[in-house]
Amino acid sequence: MIRYSASCLCGHVKLTISGKPKFPHLCSCSMCRRTSGAPTVAWADFEGSTLEWVGRGRPKYFQSSERTKRGFCPKCGCLICAVDKDRTAISVTLGCLVDPELIVPGKTHSFKSEAPSWWHSSVG
Repeated sequence: MIRYSASCLCGHVKLTISGKPKFPHLCSCSMCRRTSGAPTVAWADFEGSTLEWVGRGRPKYFQSSERTKRGFCPKCGCLICAVDKDRTAISVTLGCLVDPELIVPGKTHSFKSEAPSWWHSSVG
């Protein structure tokens, strides 16, 4: 089984996660854009039971909508993950992976129409 490592910008929050990533995709919704400061965030879902926090810290969560809370490093503010209500999966940002080449977003680009007009992606 493949094991992925990830961390925040400062390294305070670190995690490992295993298993086959589900639904690797891009998202340009207003919440992803605003929480990341980027036009698009790349995500992959994993079964939450395969996640292990291995660093000194744990993410702090912000309830960004009725359905979703987003996990950030309490020290550097880096967006790390998202958890949806009533789901056992956890979404991890691909940019936090130690080796982001390991998971390639699929053909889905959620909320592509909300991306800035100058942003062009070959996905979706």
